[in-house]
Amino acid sequence: MDALTASIVDTASAMKAQQLASEMNVRLLDKALDASAQQALSLLSTLPAGSPSGGGVGQVLDVIA
Repeated sequence: MDALTASIVDTASAMKAQQLASEMNVRLLDKALDASAQQALSLLSTLPAGSPSGGGVGQVLDVIA
């Protein structure tokens, strides 16, 4: 194997290792975001359902789904 071929092989190997590391980081970030979203939903579900005080114009928004 000449020097050029060896250099190409080394570069390809390094790029593959970097790609794998990047994919692992993305998966870790995805799991962290999922956990954070779950915690946020859990916190939101513990909030009391309050009614708006006053009920004047511009203070209440009716939403029909």
